[in-house]
Amino acid sequence: MSPWEPGLSRNTRFHLRLGERRTTVTLDTLLSSYLAIRLGLEPETPQAHQAVRRWLQHRLDEHNDPGRVAVSQWLQREVLTVVVDTKLSAHYANWLLDGTPPPPVALDPS
Repeated sequence: MSPWEPGLSRNTRFHLRLGERRTTVTLDTLLSSYLAIRLGLEPETPQAHQAVRRWLQHRLDEHNDPGRVAVSQWLQREVLTVVVDTKLSAHYANWLLDGTPPPPVALDPS
């Protein structure tokens, strides 16, 4: 069984550098798959894993906070801001700023 077989794991680990130290972060596999798709790659492939790792590393380097704690959680938030629909993000921002409730959206129960 290939380690890249879809659905094999619920979490995917990425080995990154945080300042001078090495760290391992964990993302839900679905979240890393969404990011891979956003990056234009087929999810859960070695190429997608490398691209997602590079993206995560770039985010860490860009914010340059070697003392950061809860790195996995912080990166999950960063990934969500990229993969979530812009309308949903705007509704959330409006709710945070002034308490404006988002318009109701019918969810397909199927």
